[in-house]
Amino acid sequence: MVKFIFHFLLCLTLIILQTSIFPFYDGLKDGFDPLIVLVLFFSLSFAHPALLMAVLLIGCCMDSLSGAPLGLYTAAYLWICISVWGLKRFVHPGNFIFLPLISAAAVLLENSFLFLSFFVRHGSAAIVMPDLIFAGRQALWAALLIPVAIFVIELIHVRCDAIDSGMP
Repeated sequence: MVKFIFHFLLCLTLIILQTSIFPFYDGLKDGFDPLIVLVLFFSLSFAHPALLMAVLLIGCCMDSLSGAPLGLYTAAYLWICISVWGLKRFVHPGNFIFLPLISAAAVLLENSFLFLSFFVRHGSAAIVMPDLIFAGRQALWAALLIPVAIFVIELIHVRCDAIDSGMP
Protein backbone atom coordinates (compact mmCIF):
# COMPACT_ATOMS: atom_id res chain seq x y z
CA MET A 1 0.00 0.00 0.00
CA VAL A 2 2.90 2.34 0.79
CA LYS A 3 4.33 1.77 -2.72
CA PHE A 4 1.00 2.67 -4.29
CA ILE A 5 0.74 5.87 -2.24
CA PHE A 6 4.33 6.78 -3.10
CA HIS A 7 3.81 6.25 -6.85
CA PHE A 8 0.47 8.07 -6.79
CA LEU A 9 1.93 11.09 -4.98
CA LEU A 10 5.00 11.09 -7.23
CA CYS A 11 2.80 11.02 -10.33
CA LEU A 12 0.58 13.78 -8.99
CA THR A 13 3.62 15.90 -8.10
CA LEU A 14 5.15 15.44 -11.57
CA ILE A 15 1.85 16.32 -13.26
CA ILE A 16 1.56 19.50 -11.19
CA LEU A 17 5.19 20.42 -11.93
CA GLN A 18 4.76 19.82 -15.67
CA THR A 19 1.47 21.65 -16.08
CA SER A 20 1.52 24.39 -13.45
CA ILE A 21 5.06 25.25 -12.37
CA PHE A 22 7.54 24.54 -15.19
CA PRO A 23 5.81 26.71 -17.84
CA PHE A 24 6.15 29.85 -15.70
CA TYR A 25 9.90 29.67 -15.08
CA ASP A 26 12.19 30.48 -17.99
CA GLY A 27 14.92 28.04 -17.01
CA LEU A 28 12.52 25.15 -16.45
CA LYS A 29 10.19 25.45 -19.41
CA ASP A 30 12.94 24.22 -21.73
CA GLY A 31 13.27 20.91 -19.89
CA PHE A 32 11.96 17.53 -20.90
CA ASP A 33 8.69 16.05 -19.65
CA PRO A 34 9.33 14.76 -16.10
CA LEU A 35 6.62 12.12 -16.39
CA ILE A 36 8.86 10.26 -18.82
CA VAL A 37 10.94 9.36 -15.76
CA LEU A 38 7.94 7.67 -14.16
CA VAL A 39 6.87 5.92 -17.38
CA LEU A 40 10.40 4.60 -17.89
CA PHE A 41 10.62 3.45 -14.28
CA PHE A 42 7.31 1.60 -14.56
CA SER A 43 8.31 0.07 -17.90
CA LEU A 44 11.67 -1.11 -16.59
CA SER A 45 10.38 -2.38 -13.25
CA PHE A 46 7.06 -4.01 -14.13
CA ALA A 47 5.89 -6.13 -17.04
CA HIS A 48 2.25 -6.64 -16.12
CA PRO A 49 -0.34 -5.67 -18.76
CA ALA A 50 -2.19 -3.62 -16.12
CA LEU A 51 0.72 -1.20 -16.33
CA LEU A 52 -0.60 -0.13 -19.72
CA MET A 53 -3.79 1.03 -17.99
CA ALA A 54 -1.75 3.08 -15.51
CA VAL A 55 0.29 4.62 -18.33
CA LEU A 56 -2.92 5.29 -20.26
CA LEU A 57 -4.40 7.04 -17.22
CA ILE A 58 -1.28 9.17 -16.76
CA GLY A 59 -1.37 10.12 -20.44
CA CYS A 60 -5.06 11.00 -20.32
CA CYS A 61 -4.46 13.20 -17.27
CA MET A 62 -1.65 15.03 -19.06
CA ASP A 63 -3.71 15.38 -22.24
CA SER A 64 -6.57 16.86 -20.23
CA LEU A 65 -4.47 19.30 -18.22
CA SER A 66 -1.93 20.46 -20.78
CA GLY A 67 -2.45 22.56 -23.85
CA ALA A 68 -0.91 19.90 -26.09
CA PRO A 69 -2.82 18.25 -28.94
CA LEU A 70 -5.28 15.66 -27.70
CA GLY A 71 -3.72 12.21 -27.42
CA LEU A 72 -0.12 13.40 -27.63
CA TYR A 73 0.95 12.33 -24.16
CA THR A 74 -1.17 9.18 -24.16
CA ALA A 75 0.30 7.97 -27.44
CA ALA A 76 3.85 8.93 -26.49
CA TYR A 77 3.72 7.26 -23.07
CA LEU A 78 2.16 4.08 -24.46
CA TRP A 79 4.78 3.84 -27.22
CA ILE A 80 7.57 4.48 -24.72
CA CYS A 81 6.25 1.72 -22.47
CA ILE A 82 5.79 -0.79 -25.30
CA SER A 83 9.21 0.05 -26.78
CA VAL A 84 10.98 -0.46 -23.46
CA TRP A 85 9.20 -3.77 -22.95
CA GLY A 86 10.35 -4.86 -26.40
CA LEU A 87 13.93 -3.71 -25.86
CA LYS A 88 14.13 -5.45 -22.47
CA ARG A 89 13.89 -8.76 -24.30
CA PHE A 90 17.18 -8.09 -26.10
CA VAL A 91 19.16 -5.82 -23.76
CA HIS A 92 19.61 -6.26 -20.03
CA PRO A 93 17.97 -3.25 -18.30
CA GLY A 94 20.91 -3.04 -15.88
CA ASN A 95 23.29 -2.27 -18.73
CA PHE A 96 24.84 1.14 -17.98
CA ILE A 97 24.50 2.26 -21.63
CA PHE A 98 20.87 1.15 -22.01
CA LEU A 99 19.25 3.58 -19.58
CA PRO A 100 20.78 6.84 -20.93
CA LEU A 101 20.06 5.76 -24.51
CA ILE A 102 16.47 4.76 -23.83
CA SER A 103 15.98 7.99 -21.85
CA ALA A 104 17.14 10.13 -24.76
CA ALA A 105 15.10 8.02 -27.19
CA ALA A 106 11.98 8.43 -25.06
CA VAL A 107 12.30 12.22 -25.10
CA LEU A 108 12.93 12.18 -28.85
CA LEU A 109 9.90 9.92 -29.35
CA GLU A 110 7.67 12.34 -27.45
CA ASN A 111 9.07 15.26 -29.43
CA SER A 112 8.51 13.38 -32.69
CA PHE A 113 4.84 12.96 -31.79
CA LEU A 114 4.68 16.71 -31.14
CA PHE A 115 6.41 17.49 -34.45
CA LEU A 116 4.04 15.13 -36.24
CA SER A 117 1.06 16.98 -34.80
CA PHE A 118 2.58 20.30 -35.95
CA PHE A 119 3.21 18.84 -39.40
CA VAL A 120 -0.35 17.55 -39.75
CA ARG A 121 -1.86 20.83 -38.67
CA HIS A 122 0.46 23.40 -40.26
CA GLY A 123 2.63 21.60 -42.80
CA SER A 124 6.39 21.31 -42.94
CA ALA A 125 6.92 25.05 -42.42
CA ALA A 126 5.91 24.66 -38.75
CA ILE A 127 8.99 22.60 -37.92
CA VAL A 128 12.14 24.73 -37.96
CA MET A 129 15.76 24.01 -37.09
CA PRO A 130 15.65 25.65 -33.60
CA ASP A 131 12.88 23.20 -32.67
CA LEU A 132 15.04 20.26 -33.71
CA ILE A 133 18.02 21.64 -31.79
CA PHE A 134 15.76 22.15 -28.77
CA ALA A 135 14.65 18.49 -28.97
CA GLY A 136 18.28 17.38 -29.16
CA ARG A 137 19.15 19.46 -26.10
CA GLN A 138 16.25 17.90 -24.21
CA ALA A 139 17.47 14.43 -25.20
CA LEU A 140 20.96 15.20 -23.88
CA TRP A 141 19.58 16.42 -20.56
CA ALA A 142 17.36 13.35 -20.38
CA ALA A 143 20.31 11.02 -20.97
CA LEU A 144 22.08 12.65 -18.03
CA LEU A 145 19.24 13.19 -15.55
CA ILE A 146 16.72 10.38 -16.07
CA PRO A 147 19.08 7.55 -15.00
CA VAL A 148 19.81 9.40 -11.76
CA ALA A 149 16.11 10.04 -11.14
CA ILE A 150 15.24 6.39 -11.80
CA PHE A 151 17.98 5.32 -9.39
CA VAL A 152 16.51 7.57 -6.66
CA ILE A 153 12.98 6.33 -7.35
CA GLU A 154 14.25 2.74 -7.17
CA LEU A 155 15.85 3.40 -3.77
CA ILE A 156 12.60 4.86 -2.43
CA HIS A 157 10.64 2.01 -4.02
CA VAL A 158 12.79 -0.57 -2.21
CA ARG A 159 12.34 1.31 1.06
CA CYS A 160 8.55 1.39 0.55
CA ASP A 161 8.69 -2.36 -0.17
CA ALA A 162 10.46 -2.89 3.17
CA ILE A 163 7.80 -0.82 4.95
CA ASP A 164 5.04 -2.81 3.24
CA SER A 165 6.57 -6.11 4.31
CA GLY A 166 6.97 -4.92 7.91
CA MET A 167 10.76 -4.78 7.94
CA PRO A 168 12.44 -1.69 9.46
